[in-house]
Order: sequence, then C-alpha cells, then structure tokens
Amino acid sequence: MTFPRPVRTRRVALASAVVLAAGLPAAPALAAPPKGSAPTFTQVARYDVVGDVAEILAATRDGRTVLHTDSGGEQIGFVDISDPAAPKAAGEVPVGGEPTSVATTDRFALVAVAGPDDLAVIDLATRAVIARVPLGGQPDSVAVSPDGRFAAVAVENERDEDVDDGAMPQDPPGYLAVVDLQGAPTAWRARQVDLRGLAGMRFPTDPEPEYVTINDRGTAAVTLQENNAVALVDLKRGRVTGSFSTGTVTQPADLTDDGRVSFTEQLTAARREPDGIAWTPQGRLITADEGDYDVDLADGQYVGGRGWTVFDTRGGVVFTPGSSFEEAVAAAGLYDDGRSDDRGVEAEGTTVGVYATGPSAGAGKGPGKGRTVPLAFVGAERADAVGVYDISDERRPRLLQVLATGDAPEGLLALPQRGLFLASGEGDGTISVYAAR
Repeated sequence: MTFPRPVRTRRVALASAVVLAAGLPAAPALAAPPKGSAPTFTQVARYDVVGDVAEILAATRDGRTVLHTDSGGEQIGFVDISDPAAPKAAGEVPVGGEPTSVATTDRFALVAVAGPDDLAVIDLATRAVIARVPLGGQPDSVAVSPDGRFAAVAVENERDEDVDDGAMPQDPPGYLAVVDLQGAPTAWRARQVDLRGLAGMRFPTDPEPEYVTINDRGTAAVTLQENNAVALVDLKRGRVTGSFSTGTVTQPADLTDDGRVSFTEQLTAARREPDGIAWTPQGRLITADEGDYDVDLADGQYVGGRGWTVFDTRGGVVFTPGSSFEEAVAAAGLYDDGRSDDRGVEAEGTTVGVYATGPSAGAGKGPGKGRTVPLAFVGAERADAVGVYDISDERRPRLLQVLATGDAPEGLLALPQRGLFLASGEGDGTISVYAAR
C-alpha cells in the first residue's frame, strides 16, 4: 500500500484521531472499537518543561505530580498536573550528574545518575537529596517493584563508539544492581547480579543491559538490547531465572527514502533488539523493538523490528504486528519516509496500564466505574507518535488510536488511577498529557 508523504503541518490535527486505516492489509486490527469497550484519549495539554529536556517520566503515587529527567540540566524536574489541562512547574532538584532514569516509591524518588554512577534518593516531601547509593558502573534504567520492596538498576556500562567503531564486546561488562529498600535510605546498598554468559546472548561477555521492569512477583525483566536478548531476574534471591533471544522479524516494510511511503519491500531476518519492555497483566512481556547494533551488518541488512512483540517468559512469540504498526502511523500522517532506509519508526518505549471504561472514567478525575481494560502504549521515536492497543486478548491485541506527541517520544507514563497518559518529547522538551474519555 502506498501513502502520500506526510505534511508536517497536519501532525497536530491528526494527533488523537482513531486510525481507521481503510484498505490496509491489517484493516481488521485497526477498526474503531465498539462504543464503551475501551477509552479513547484526547490531548488536553502540551507542556514546555523548565530546563533543557524531558526524557524519562515518573509520578507520585497519587498521580498529581510528574517527575522528569533533564540530562542537560543535571536535574529532576517536577510538574504539577493536579489540573491535567494546565500543568505547572513545581521545582527542580539538582542531582550532581546526568540523570538517566527515575522511579518513585511512596516517599522517595530514585534517580539513576551517570557520572557519579550512583542512585540518588530524593525525599518527595522536602525535595532534597538525602542519600546516594553507589552502583559501581554507568546506570541506564531504574525501576521499583510494585510492593516497594526492591529497586533494580540496569547498569549498562555502555560501549565506547570510538573504540573499534563501537564493536562489541568491550569491558567493563554491565550488570543488574538490586537495592533492598527497607530501612533508612542512608543504609541502602546495591548488590550485583551477573548477566554474562546467558542463553540467547550474542556477546556473552558484554551484556549491556538497557531497560528494566518489575512484576508483582518481584521478577525483573531486563532488555540486553545489543545482545538481542531478555534476562529474567528474581530480585529477592538476586539470581537469573531465565533468558532468551528475541529473534528476528521478516515482514513488509518501506526500505527506501524516496519521498513515498510504500510498504511493498521486504524486511528480512532483522534482529528485534528491543529497548523498552513491560509486563502484561497476564504475566507476559511486551518489547519495543527499536534496533541499535549495526556494526556488523552487511549491505541490505537491517536491525530493529519496526514494531513491538508480545513474548511469553520462555521467549515464545505470542503476537507481533508485522507491518501494521508502521502502516497505522502512516495512515495517521505521521510516518517519516526519511527513516525508511534506516530503522523506520523505531519503537523505543512501551508501558501498560489497566484503565476503567465506565461513563465517568478519565478526564483526569479518576478511574470511574465499570469494567476495566488493559492498554499497551508503544512509542515510535522517529514518528513522534504512540500507538494505543487493547490487550485484553494478548494473542490478538487491537489498535485503538495513534496519538501524535512532541518530538522524539522518550518517556511513556500510564496513570490509570487518574485516567491519564503522558509522553515526554526528548527532542523539544515537552510533556504531552492525554485524558481518557
């Protein structure tokens, strides 16, 4: 199917339209949902942050204050979204280095900080850094378990692109750092979980963990992006319980930067190389298959799955959208053909939230009444877009909407307790706020 090249000035007008994709091969997956079966999202605000950029997002437990990392400013920004339609600056906290990720507990914000290579602990009541936990290496992502018992930090120890053209392996190897959050933060210590030599890895001595998420059983899922693999870690025991390769995709794609959007070529055996990852309510995993490691590619080869995947915990593929994710982005007028000969839309981040579907749901006022529906959000960094999927049936997810975001969506934050979804724009320093209706 061929689409006209998107006109940039039409992006906002198409921001929250439900994709109806008539005539596409994947049309059944893109059909409008039955009335009342799932919420739809409307953009209610786009906020320009104080400072340099907005990257990773977190929120206080009541969902009324949003935190964002600002790597250039070496600080954490706070934004008051008590009124979702009118976000307000609520202060900044310097963290003494580059914040790469942030997560929250009831009382604290935990900030992964590159430079000092530690976990800065911010008291949410006083907005002061009250402790620092040495990590021993360069952190990338931090997550807190749902019960608040553990924090897990992906210590990437990212390779040097100037050494041997960035080829892997390189020393020192990355690992997962686990912090027990009981007791006073000044007494917290990190313990290391070795991720080397796991099944499914391409470079067994150089894991480079990228992103971490934790389920309600205290199991962390960690993407090893350049290794095209995922590791599972029992945080209480500090032990790897499984790992798997995320494999490759073969599907229709637009591989040519020619001013036309046409999914008539074939992407063949492209490594998924996921970045973001999220647990589903049924205990499966969703990966955002961005792609990254292109050092060893031959002519005509590509990396990145140009979409997302549902896996079981043994690495079995439960669902993959094929080309329909990029086709939906194109139908919304958001596909950038200039990325066709690289990694396409680059699905970078993903998150999951369980939202209410009752008549009073959303609008920033809480979950409302009625049944609930699990939704997956998948960010397309190079399309400035997020796909919203109903994953009630994880074997047959249903696309509900494609939302336009700020430039290069990096952080995705589901706030179902308030009927909200947020996306940060790394490229333009914005936070887009969407309310469920």
